[in-house]
Amino acid sequence: MITINFRMKVLMLMLLGAASVSLAVQAQAEGYPDRPITWVVPYPPGGTTDTVARNIADVMAPLLGTSIVVENKAGAGGQIAMAYVARSKPDGYTLLVSDASLSTAPSLYKSMQVDPLKDLAAVSLFVTVPHVLVVNPEVKVASLSELVALTKKYPGKLDFGSGGVGSPLHLAGAALKLAAGLQWTHVPYKGAGPAILAAISHQVDVATPSLPSALPQISAGKLRALAVTSPARISVLPDIPTVGELGYPKATVFGWVGLHAPAGIPEEANLSLQKAAAEAMKNTDLVERLRSLGADITYKSSDAYAKLVSDEAVRWDGVVKRLGLTPQ
Repeated sequence: MITINFRMKVLMLMLLGAASVSLAVQAQAEGYPDRPITWVVPYPPGGTTDTVARNIADVMAPLLGTSIVVENKAGAGGQIAMAYVARSKPDGYTLLVSDASLSTAPSLYKSMQVDPLKDLAAVSLFVTVPHVLVVNPEVKVASLSELVALTKKYPGKLDFGSGGVGSPLHLAGAALKLAAGLQWTHVPYKGAGPAILAAISHQVDVATPSLPSALPQISAGKLRALAVTSPARISVLPDIPTVGELGYPKATVFGWVGLHAPAGIPEEANLSLQKAAAEAMKNTDLVERLRSLGADITYKSSDAYAKLVSDEAVRWDGVVKRLGLTPQ
């Protein structure tokens, strides 16, 4: 009898302990946020992802009733920032400013510090960012069809500049090469900036940078835009057709900027973030600023964003294998 009573007491204490933890987590989530939130950007300051994130953070912070601190943790193709956030306490106070590297990195690296599809939880997608096919003005073509014809007439003669093997610039151009059956000579550079500079200075003929990074050079006439890789035309370049319109829908490629949290974030905290994000993306001034950068407003909630990341991971795995790239 004593043994039974003792066991019952132990069981009751365990149940009360579990209930206390559950109530503590719930209370924490319901009071969220009650202190500053940190957004971790996986790239150096000043790039597209960083600029977009800081503009959105300025609008979301008042909606959440707290401040948002943006930190930059660059390196290893985004893996340093991914690992830092994934290993942080899943309380909603340390978040990753996420991008397409979540979908491409698993195919490009032999071993990952974390599994971005399992160790991180999608919060919301803010914007998509297309790439743009550009040529330096010395290349005498005025359309994608003319570029395709020139490339097929002189296979391997045109140089294609990228930000490095497996970089977004490389994969965007590779998708078009595969779709159109083109032969370009790939010239990798250490980053998007040097690749764009190489195109401007006529060191390479073709490039597929992100639209925000190339827009100033296009506007100044230093690069000629032939097509955008987005599903639809972009408001800042309304006369530039999409690759899909031109007969290459499989070359449709876009980057993005969104938010991810460590797996296990309380549902209420995630919902609070999603609500603030949805409201922020209706802010007229913010929308205008983001569109002027070349970003397209594409808000998605947690589940829809998670599906996008998963679907794109499958897609890029196929592209990487078709290119014959060896994971680093």
